[in-house]
Amino acid sequence: MLVAVGYLFFAHFSNSASGPKKKNTELSAKEETPKIVYVNGDSLLNKYEVFQADLKALETRSKGMENTLASRGRSLQQELMAAEQKAQSGQWAPAQIQKEQQRLMQKQQNLVAQQESMSKQLLDERQKLQENLEKRVKELLTAIRKEKGYDFILNYGPGTGVLMVNDSLDITKVVLEKLNAKQ
Repeated sequence: MLVAVGYLFFAHFSNSASGPKKKNTELSAKEETPKIVYVNGDSLLNKYEVFQADLKALETRSKGMENTLASRGRSLQQELMAAEQKAQSGQWAPAQIQKEQQRLMQKQQNLVAQQESMSKQLLDERQKLQENLEKRVKELLTAIRKEKGYDFILNYGPGTGVLMVNDSLDITKVVLEKLNAKQ
């Protein structure tokens, strides 16, 4: 009985491993090999013209806001020093000193609130810029993936988890050409 089971087992697997079924298995393996390409994330960010222009505009606005805040801070500092001199020289009565201190404290609080508001605004704009970038790139990569039949498009760069790549699978240049052409 054991010999009969052994014979059937051998006959079954030897038939399925040879002949035309083997070719179908090899063909299926070739068809199932995923098509994988990658983009270099750093190059994409650095060479995508619309993103770079938007980023420069945001940096220019940020510097303008910083200059405005710095100017108002210097003005407040001058007012504080002038008030201190008047208080020390006895030009103001105690009630006037207290009133001036309250006014200057309110002005300082307003300046801090304005700084926080501007920082939040810049952060929101930067986040929106990043979201728009991700949306544009994802839409384009989806179209490229469908057009070329890619199964996976990976992001290659520092900290991405992809350690080694074959340069022939790099589609960064193609993606950049299409992104920059969409302007």
